[in-house]
Amino acid sequence: MPIYEFRCTACGNIQEIIVTSSSEEVEMKCRECQCEDLERVLSRVSYAMGDSGSSRAQAAGPSCTTRSCGSGNSCSTIELPGYSR
Repeated sequence: MPIYEFRCTACGNIQEIIVTSSSEEVEMKCRECQCEDLERVLSRVSYAMGDSGSSRAQAAGPSCTTRSCGSGNSCSTIELPGYSR
């Protein structure tokens, strides 16, 4: 079940909306001011992997690689520990 976060453009309230199926109709209205103009925001993510007591699990953390992508712009790649192809 995906959980989406939306910000009200009128009052700035952020609320979560759980979607149980693609055919479900969900009321898209601010719970604070009843405005129907909401915008989707990027949700924060938290994760944990491995045994928290293991020194190896603590050492293996996320890393970020930044490189030039052309036209003077830079791109970053976040690498999370765990399975990779």
